[in-house]
Amino acid sequence: MELPVYLITGFLESGKTSFILDTIRDKQFSKGQRTLIIACEEGEVEYAPDILKAAKAEVEFIEDEEDFNPEHLQELVKKHRPTQIMLEYNGMWSLRTMPQKAPKDWIFYQIFMFVDHSRYQVYMNNMRQLLSDNFSVADIVVFNRCEKNKVDKKSLRRSIKALNPRIDMMFEYTDGSIEQGFQGDDEMPYDLNADPIEIVHDDFGLWYVDIMSSPDRYTGRNVHVRGMVFRASNVPKGYFVISRRAMTCCADDIQVVGILVKSPEESSFKDGEWVEVTGRVIVEKQAAYKGEGPVLAAREIKQTAPAASELVYFS
Repeated sequence: MELPVYLITGFLESGKTSFILDTIRDKQFSKGQRTLIIACEEGEVEYAPDILKAAKAEVEFIEDEEDFNPEHLQELVKKHRPTQIMLEYNGMWSLRTMPQKAPKDWIFYQIFMFVDHSRYQVYMNNMRQLLSDNFSVADIVVFNRCEKNKVDKKSLRRSIKALNPRIDMMFEYTDGSIEQGFQGDDEMPYDLNADPIEIVHDDFGLWYVDIMSSPDRYTGRNVHVRGMVFRASNVPKGYFVISRRAMTCCADDIQVVGILVKSPEESSFKDGEWVEVTGRVIVEKQAAYKGEGPVLAAREIKQTAPAASELVYFS
């Protein structure tokens, strides 16, 4: 039987326990179900017994990462027989390896990541790879302890959505106010009202992030873009990826990014060949996206010269 799991991660004192307590106190969430909280670290905020009792919740602690394994986790489930799990995951443990450690019948409904904005740059300077791993897996990142007018949301958006275009972002300010998304703070360096929208070489990275995270703003629009032809095993016949190589977090982490192009002339172009494509953006369900995603239905494809710089960036 599948067991729904809500995973909450972040470094010590980032607000994970407080979020879990607030969540289980919400009757719309608990609805009388039995909740098992698995906490992989202990912070200053404690799980108050009266709150746990009222919410029909129990807590188990796992201190060592080696104890976070399918056998031990199944024992905890058998002991408490919960109908849902809240997992307070240690922020120093990478989310990339977490699915291999969890029981196969655990279904992760949502993965939240909490980040103290006042310490964010320190974290990036010292633990960039760990943060990047976790951003790439999380569904929602919550920046808390934000100060008004001191959050460079554009920079955060570009760097984090380069790792995970589908991630949602929230900002919690020290005055208690909360903002979700960007509320217009996402201006692009190209003209979104042009027909076609012209994506020059330097803007490919920003365009990729934006179209993957907000495909609706491009659906039905014409786009002219340049890039390299790329194919993978999950790209079907009649399609290729118009791509660029991108530095996502550091010089050792170069990845291919791009979107699918649909064309009956697809086989005429070789992998690595530079092309410019003009076409209309549609949305299709594709294995390459593990669901729906943007596809450029090509009207014209022709060879072009390579870009002056091999890499694109997200700023």
